[in-house]
Amino acid sequence: MKYSLRIGLLSLIIVVPIFVIAFFNLFGENHHRLFIFQPIDSVETKQGYHVTKAYTVPSFQLTNEEGKPFSSERLKGKVYVANFIFTRCEGQCKDMSNQLIRVQEAFKNKKEFSIVSFTVDPEHDTASVLKEYADAHQAIPGKWVFLTGKKEYIYNLGQTGFFVSTMEEKDKPLSFLHSEKFILVDQRGWIRGFYDGTDQKEVDRLITEIKVLENIDKNGN
Repeated sequence: MKYSLRIGLLSLIIVVPIFVIAFFNLFGENHHRLFIFQPIDSVETKQGYHVTKAYTVPSFQLTNEEGKPFSSERLKGKVYVANFIFTRCEGQCKDMSNQLIRVQEAFKNKKEFSIVSFTVDPEHDTASVLKEYADAHQAIPGKWVFLTGKKEYIYNLGQTGFFVSTMEEKDKPLSFLHSEKFILVDQRGWIRGFYDGTDQKEVDRLITEIKVLENIDKNGN
């Protein structure tokens, strides 16, 4: 009897962890729900988020760091992270770009993932300047893209397309207001999250949620 009891306990010790691991592998990520963000959402003021009919980031066409046209068509079917910076920024831009190095490293072998950095100082940040900045941050060509173009076009895209602050302070030379947020966009062009690009824990969450989106895509959901 004691021998049978020991065998039973030993079996439980072996089998239960297997069931637990299997459960989380099958259902764990499915319980990680991501928002679908809408124009009504107010990210900067941290108001509640309202899920309605899905909103799609508008199409855009700018110039990349190679001096070549870059269309948002190249992002269709991909998960991507967008942000707004400028190369002369001595503050948060450096922190944001350093965090994006981490994101790039985590998904460097994933063909269906990209990073897109828009400059808010396009008059200075020409293609050649962005190319130098990209090289300094080990950006993988085609994986992490830097875009420039007309100032008004980029500002409008940031404010009405991605719902983040992008503007120039007219009374302060070389002063640009831009959000520190990273914007996560899914395979359909829907915005699925905003993250503080200067906060390591927030970027850790971003990396996790990119993996969630990849899993959703594989399962066709």
